[in-house]
Amino acid sequence: MAEPTLVKQKYVPPPKSISETFLQYEIEITGSIVSVVVLGYLLGLSWAEKSIFLSYKLGPNTYTKGVDDAYFVLFWVVAFTFLRAALMTYVYHPLARVVGVSPAGKRQRLAEQGFAFTYYIFFWTWGMVIMYVSPHWFNTSQYWIDYPHIFLSRTMKCYYLMQMAFWFHQLYTIHIEKRRKDHVAMVTHHFITIALLVSSYVANFTRIGNAVLCCMDLADVLLALAKILKYVGFTTLCDYAFAMFAIAWPVTRHGFFSVIVYATITEPSKYLDMLWEPEKGKYFTPFTQKLYIFLFLSLNFIMVYWFAMILRVIINVVRGNNAEDTRSDDEDEEDEPKVPNGKMKHQ
Repeated sequence: MAEPTLVKQKYVPPPKSISETFLQYEIEITGSIVSVVVLGYLLGLSWAEKSIFLSYKLGPNTYTKGVDDAYFVLFWVVAFTFLRAALMTYVYHPLARVVGVSPAGKRQRLAEQGFAFTYYIFFWTWGMVIMYVSPHWFNTSQYWIDYPHIFLSRTMKCYYLMQMAFWFHQLYTIHIEKRRKDHVAMVTHHFITIALLVSSYVANFTRIGNAVLCCMDLADVLLALAKILKYVGFTTLCDYAFAMFAIAWPVTRHGFFSVIVYATITEPSKYLDMLWEPEKGKYFTPFTQKLYIFLFLSLNFIMVYWFAMILRVIINVVRGNNAEDTRSDDEDEEDEPKVPNGKMKHQ
C-alpha cells in the first residue's frame, strides 16, 4: 500500500491589522495629510490657514486664545508624527548603520531616542529663552501678578500650542514603541501633562506652564543623549551623560518643581481675589487651586517612582557596571520590531 504523500503548504501570513498597515505607511499617510493642509492654504481655505498659522492676532506681537487654536494643535499632532517617522527613517536609521549599530531592534531604539533628543533640546532651549525674557524668570510671584494673562506673544503662543500637540502625539507614540516596564506610569504621566497644558492655556496660566515644562525637559534631553551614546557603544561617555542626568533630575524635577508647587499652594491668595469670572478670563478659585495642586502632586508621585529606578542605576554604576535604564526591557535582545516606524526597509 502506497504511503500518503505529504504536500508542503505555502505559508500565508495573517492579514495586517489597521494599526500595522498605518505604521507601515506612516510617512506616506501623515505626509499626505500635511500636504493636503498646505494645498488647502494655497487655495485660500480658512481651516487650512488656521492649521498652519496662529489664530486670534491682535497686534504685531500680541495674540489671544480661542477654539480655533485647535486647528493648529491638530495639525502639529500630525506634523510631529510625520517628522518623527521621517527623521527616524531617513536620518537616524542610516546614521545607526554607518556607526555599526546592530541588530535592527537596537537601531530602532536609537532612532527613537534620536528624535526625542532633537525635540527636547530644541524645545527646552526655546522655553528657557522665553522664560529668560519674561517677568517670571525665577520669580514665582509673576505667575499671579497681573492675572489673567490673556494676551500672549507670538513665540509664547506658538511654543505652548506646539508643546500641547507634542504631548497628544506622545499618546500615540507610546503605544507603537517597544513597551516598557513602566508603561502604566508613562501613560498616566502623559494624561496628567495634557490636562495641565490644556487647562493652564485655557485658564490663562501659561507662565507657570512654561516654567514647569522647562523643569521637565532638561532631564529628557540628558536621558536621550545617554541612551544614544549607549547604543553607539560609547559606554564611558554614556556614564558621564547619565551622571549629568542623575544630577539634573532631582535638581529640576524635584527641587525647582517643588518650588513651583509650593508657590501654587501659598502665593495665589496674596495676589488674586480667587473669583470665578470667565468673562474676565479669571478661572483661579480655591477649588481650581486644589485641582492644580492635586495634578502637580500626582505628577510628582510618578517622578518619585521613576527616581527610585534611577537610584538603582546609580547603585549599579557605583558597583562598576554600566548605566542601564531599568525602565526598559533588555536592550540587547535580538528580536526584530514587529512593525517599525516608517517602513521595514529602514532596518
